Amino acid sequence: MNVELDESPRPEDFRTLVDGVRLFNRDQTGDEWPRPVAFYIRDAERRIIAGVQGTLWGRSMHIDALWVDEPHRGSGYGSKLMKAIEDYAAAHAHPLVYLETTSFQALPFYEGLGYRMFGELPRISEGHTLYFLMKEGVLHAESVK
Repeated sequence: MNVELDESPRPEDFRTLVDGVRLFNRDQTGDEWPRPVAFYIRDAERRIIAGVQGTLWGRSMHIDALWVDEPHRGSGYGSKLMKAIEDYAAAHAHPLVYLETTSFQALPFYEGLGYRMFGELPRISEGHTLYFLMKEGVLHAESVK
């Protein structure tokens, strides 16, 4: 047995690691494997101009990425997408939503949506901090029927 460095790991090797962790997690919790879900906003040519993707697992949703193309920032698309994915998560019994953002990204945006910080990692990059945020009990009024 040797410890072997691979500075260019193959996706299929990484898949072996992830599948191993997910099998262990399922055996411990009974929860199914994480499942991605996404919402997009497209222009008239069907190009994605904004989108959000999250991963459902247990009772949570992790926001993997939220992006709005530069010319469309400030248009409310980010808030609209976050509401859509939060509503989806809540409707599917995932009321805890969490994410990370850096000091040069969107901390005030997420705080304005009701997320609260539960941790930070200073100097994730020189001069920048990584923030961990969460929102528990996500349920918008329009979701209640």
